[in-house]
Amino acid sequence: MRVRRTIGLAVLLVATYTPDWVDTGLCLAGVYNPVGMLSHSIPAVLLFMLVGFAAYAAAARDWKGGLVIAAVILSHIFLDWITGYKPTWPGGPMIGLRLYDHPIADFIVEGLVIVAGAMIYGRTLPPRRRPWVDVAIMVGALLALQLTIDVAHLLMKSIPKC
Repeated sequence: MRVRRTIGLAVLLVATYTPDWVDTGLCLAGVYNPVGMLSHSIPAVLLFMLVGFAAYAAAARDWKGGLVIAAVILSHIFLDWITGYKPTWPGGPMIGLRLYDHPIADFIVEGLVIVAGAMIYGRTLPPRRRPWVDVAIMVGALLALQLTIDVAHLLMKSIPKC
């Protein structure tokens, strides 16, 4: 498998967290519904995936890169079914393993995803003397951020969300 070298890290980060960015926007607008989380439903993620594909493909004139962006957006829902408890569609059943309720298990699973993603990303870096130092720093920063999120989730269980 050849990894696309044309997609910037910032674009991949936006794609990775698209449903969460939508949640943040809804929260800031005062219309967020933590029970429904419709931004994480299958229809919403499919819509985000199509928009992400079209926007990237049009802006970069790279439809294969657009497919990568679409796949990254789609991956969010599958990973959230492992870590959280999300709606399938508006009014539909909720599914997920709720690892957020078990912060140590969540940290381990999300840490593995971070390391795997960083290894894939590291393969896209141009050859130079020590590119893996950059990847190691990125992994360390992302693991520290994940630990912060898990600890915050544990401490804020009793505080209502947005």
